[in-house]
Amino acid sequence: MTLIAFLVICVAGMFLTLLAQPFARLSRLVALASLAAAVAAALLINPNDSVTVGEVQLSTTWFVGFFLTALAASSLLLCLVGLVTGWPERLAPAALAMLAGVGVAITSWDPTVALVAAAAATTPAALVASRVRSTPLGTTVGVAELRTLALVVSASLLAAATLLPTNWNSDDPTFVLALTFLLVAAAVAVRSGAVPFHVPAALLSRSGEGLGLVLSLVWIPTGFGLVALSWDASIIGVPGDWLDRAVVAVQVVAVATLILGAVGAMLHDEIEEIVVYSIVQDAGFILLALTARSDDAASPARLWLLVFVIAKSALVAWAAAVSWAFESSSLGDLRGWLRRSPILGLALVAIVAATLGWPGSPVFEARDTLVSLGLPGSLHFLGTAAMLLSLAYYGRLLAIGLMTPTATVRRAAGDWLHWPRLPKLADDTAEAASQPAAIEATAAAVGEAGSGAAASTPNADDGVPPRHPRFSTRYRLAVAWRLNRPLQASLLVLATATIAAVVAGGGFGASDAAQSGITLDQAAAPAPNPSGIEVGPQPTAEPSAEPSAGGTVPLAPSPTPVASPAPSASASVSPAATTGD
Repeated sequence: MTLIAFLVICVAGMFLTLLAQPFARLSRLVALASLAAAVAAALLINPNDSVTVGEVQLSTTWFVGFFLTALAASSLLLCLVGLVTGWPERLAPAALAMLAGVGVAITSWDPTVALVAAAAATTPAALVASRVRSTPLGTTVGVAELRTLALVVSASLLAAATLLPTNWNSDDPTFVLALTFLLVAAAVAVRSGAVPFHVPAALLSRSGEGLGLVLSLVWIPTGFGLVALSWDASIIGVPGDWLDRAVVAVQVVAVATLILGAVGAMLHDEIEEIVVYSIVQDAGFILLALTARSDDAASPARLWLLVFVIAKSALVAWAAAVSWAFESSSLGDLRGWLRRSPILGLALVAIVAATLGWPGSPVFEARDTLVSLGLPGSLHFLGTAAMLLSLAYYGRLLAIGLMTPTATVRRAAGDWLHWPRLPKLADDTAEAASQPAAIEATAAAVGEAGSGAAASTPNADDGVPPRHPRFSTRYRLAVAWRLNRPLQASLLVLATATIAAVVAGGGFGASDAAQSGITLDQAAAPAPNPSGIEVGPQPTAEPSAEPSAGGTVPLAPSPTPVASPAPSASASVSPAATTGD
C-alpha cells in the first residue's frame, strides 16, 4: 500500500493547494507540506509493493522508489528556492499532479496504460505555461505550449493504439512496429524540445516562467522517456526495413539536438535561454537510448535520467537565483557575478560535474555507452564533440563571472553573510545615511518587529532610559533574514547541485537502483507484438523475483523474437536479488 499512499498524498496535496490559492501564505504552507510528505512517501515505497485498481495492476521496484524520490525532492527544493526568489504559484500543484501521473505510468504492467498515464502527466506543464497573459509574447507562449500538449497526447494515444493486439494488413508487418516507435520518439522529442521542435522551448525561456521551465523541459520528459525505454529494446530489435529507417530518422534528430543545442547555448546571452538550450542538448541522450536497439542501454539510460532530472533542476534553480540576486539575466550585466556570489559558482561547478561526469564515473560511462550503442561507429566522435561544446558554454559562464564586476553586480548583496550594522541613538540621523540602502529598505518591511520591540521597552517614567527600537534583537534578526536571502537561495541551489553530483557518482545506491528498472522492464513478457509475426519459438521469460501481492500477473502474448535474442531489462539485477547478494 506504500504506492497508494504516495499517489493519494500527491492528488490530495494538489487539490488542497489549489483550494488554498486565494490565501497566499496558507497555499505555500500546504504546498510545501504536501511535497515534503510526497518525498517521505516516495522514500518509504516498498520495492515489492503491488496493487490492483480495477483492471490496472501497479507494482513497484527499487528504481521506481528512487526515481519518484528524485522527482519529489527536486520539486520541494525548487519550491523552497521559489520562497526566496519569487513563489511560483502554479508550480507546486502542477508538480504534485505530475508526480501522480508519472507514478502510475512507471508502475503499470500494461504498456498501453503506461503510455496513456505518461501523456496525462504532461498536462500540468501546459497549465503552468498557458495561463492568461495580456502581452503578445505571453499569448504566443500559451498557444505554443497547448500545441505541444496536443501533439504529445495525440502521439501517445496513437502509439498506445498500435500496441493493442489488432489484425494489421501490410506487406511488411514491421511497419506497425516502426510506426509505434516513431510515435513514441516523436512524443519524447516534442516534449523535451529536441531539434527541430525547440521553438516552444525557446519561447518558454523568454516568457518569464523562471522555475516553471523545469516542469516542461526536465521532469515530464524524463518520466515519459523512462516509459518509452521500458519496452523499446524488445521491439526495435526486430529486423525490418521500416524499423531501420525509423531508427535512422530518430538518430538524425538526436545528433542535431546534441550539437545544435550546445551551439544555441553558446550563441545566446540570456541566462534563461542558455539554460533551456543546455537542457535541450542533454535531452538528445534520451533519443540515443531509444535508438540503441539493445538491452545494454537500459541501465545507463536509467542512471542518466536520474542525473538529468536532479542536475537540470539544479541548473534551473541556479538561473533563477542568479537572475533574482542581480536583478538581471543578461550576461552583459552579470560580469563579475562569481566574485559576488562564490557559492553559486560552486553550485555551477557541481552541476557541470554531475552532468558531464569525470572519467570512470558512472554518469560518464553512461553517456559514453549511449553514444556507442545509439550511433554508428563512424559517429562516435560526436559524443566527445557534445561534451566539449558543453564545457565551452559552461566555461563561458564561469569566465564572465571572473571578470571585473559591473555596476549591476556591485549593487547586489551577493551571497556573503550580512549582519546589519545599526546606528547609535545619539547620532542616528547622521549615521543612518551611511547605511546600505538594503537596510533602509528593509526597515519598512520589518516595521512590525521594531514596533513590537519598542512597545516592550521600558519607559522614561520607570527611571530607565528608553531604548531605540533599532537596538532590538528581534529587529536585527528580521533585517538579517532579509539581507541574507541571496545566501539562503545560494545554499539551496548548492545543496541540489551536490545531490546531483553524488548521484552522478553512483551514490545513494543510484547505480544499483538503475539495474532494477521499472515495472514494464520486470513484467513476465515484453509488450505484445501487434504485427503478429512468427519467426520461431520465444524462450519463456522468468517471472518477477517476488510474488505479486495483488494477484497473478497475466502474461502478455509472446513478442516477436529478435535475430539475436537477448534478455529483457528484467534480467537486470532486481532489488531483491541485489539486497540478497
